[in-house]
Amino acid sequence: MRSVLIRIVALVVLAFPFSAESELLPHITCSPPLRMLSSEPPAGSDQAAVDAPVVFAWDGKTLEPFADELKPALESVNIAGGRYGLGTLLTTEWGIGGTVRWNDNREIISPETPLEPGTQYRVWTYLYKTIRNNEVENCPRIGGEVTFRTRGTPPDDGKAIRGVDLSTLFHGDDRGMGTLRGPIIEIHPKLPLIILRDGALGKQTWVLYGGTPILRGGELLSRKDLRPGDHVEVVFSGGRAAMVEVHP
Repeated sequence: MRSVLIRIVALVVLAFPFSAESELLPHITCSPPLRMLSSEPPAGSDQAAVDAPVVFAWDGKTLEPFADELKPALESVNIAGGRYGLGTLLTTEWGIGGTVRWNDNREIISPETPLEPGTQYRVWTYLYKTIRNNEVENCPRIGGEVTFRTRGTPPDDGKAIRGVDLSTLFHGDDRGMGTLRGPIIEIHPKLPLIILRDGALGKQTWVLYGGTPILRGGELLSRKDLRPGDHVEVVFSGGRAAMVEVHP
């Protein structure tokens, strides 16, 4: 149970790095919708440069009035693909994987090393939480993402991530929440990727990150205990699977 609570707290902190001061401001509500105007490289591009930063251009009319609140949160950028595997957080706060800087409403994201050629990447940043009446509240997600492929021939290194279509990964609804229910139809042999067939949404691919609690009848399981055919309920929070329950 302790690991479950730690995981839930971690999801909240990653989704919104609020300060003790902000907890005392009950008037803070969900920020207005923030629109990504464009990105470089553009979404769906297959000719992205390996040595250029990824740039998100945000709608300045909605960004600037809340810049002090939104910009630090938007700097929690995730990148997946190639050497970054299924998700590395790029933040100026923690210095993991790269840096972020701003030029007016343009967010310039620089990975710590050049991207790899012929490789698909998914880069995203989302804010799901705010503080209201001294309580954490889910909000419609603020942020955006882009999926692209770099030009050139991919490294012949046998990395399993190169065979995954990153654009298909399930991240929850517009609040980063949601529940998938259905049988597991495939478990990736090398990556923490699971595909299930949800009764309403059909085939869905999602990531089972380390530390996500897996329960069956109150018993804590590990990823290796899961099997194709198992009927599961996967609860998402903050854009990630927060808990998995295996049903008989």
